[in-house]
Amino acid sequence: MYSIDDLKTFVAIADAQGVTAGAKRVGISPATASHRLNKLEIALKLTLFHRNSRMLRLTDEGQIFFDRTRIILADLTQAERDAGSGLAQLTGHLRVTMSPWVLSRFILPGLPKFRAQHPNLTFEFLAVDRFVSLSAEGQDCAIRVGKLADSAMVARKLSDNHRVICAAPEFLARHNLTQSATDLLQHPWVCLPWQTRLSLCDAKGRRRDATVKSNVLVSNSDMLTDAAVQGLGLAIKSRLAIQTELEEGRLIEVAPGSLWEAEAPIWFLFSPESRAGQKNKIFGEFVSTCFAGHTRN
Repeated sequence: MYSIDDLKTFVAIADAQGVTAGAKRVGISPATASHRLNKLEIALKLTLFHRNSRMLRLTDEGQIFFDRTRIILADLTQAERDAGSGLAQLTGHLRVTMSPWVLSRFILPGLPKFRAQHPNLTFEFLAVDRFVSLSAEGQDCAIRVGKLADSAMVARKLSDNHRVICAAPEFLARHNLTQSATDLLQHPWVCLPWQTRLSLCDAKGRRRDATVKSNVLVSNSDMLTDAAVQGLGLAIKSRLAIQTELEEGRLIEVAPGSLWEAEAPIWFLFSPESRAGQKNKIFGEFVSTCFAGHTRN
């Protein structure tokens, strides 16, 4: 049977791409490192490395075992640190992607308290409205709005949410709008680039796909809210993104129920292969508290 030290030695050898360099990282002799690696391969009944006189390279099976083992050892190190301090303190760097309105309205207000609990954890937020591939763009986790495609991601639902059509009172005063979905298409819109095509529900409950008269395009969701408040046009927004503006009367919902697919839940998700396992877990718990009280809207 192999030990934790054997696993640590294996990871060090893989990271250093050599037995001697890996042995140096964990403070043992090359002979001891080779012995631990051989013991591990015998126990697993796997060849973990392709070996030649010049280099050491992980096999396909070795790469799979390496990816999982790094996560396990990182979680174990964090658990040891937590147990020793009595606090679940995190260290390192976390890369998170989300829509700008989620960051500005839900995450940033609570972040100072979370940072005080984990002063050794640093953040890098990619706040964009486009779809971001976690693996391709080096993100540890994401907060996403809308229905999720089937995937191997670990996902936690944070809140119910749905999209609405809205406009400023000044805009509505200048335009003679009815509550008809088709009538809305005759008026100016302010949109994100991919919102110019939309699906509406007509008076008979049928789907109608149409192109809107977009007089203003903006590049992110916070600017979209600002543009709508300034009376530049009708806009499609998540209700959670504009709840303050709706409550204060700076935006008004128009033609309720006219969007064909309005449901857009909020999700926290990450890859089960992520190396930020414990950081993702604790940050996800914090994110859940940011959306507390918004499970229904």
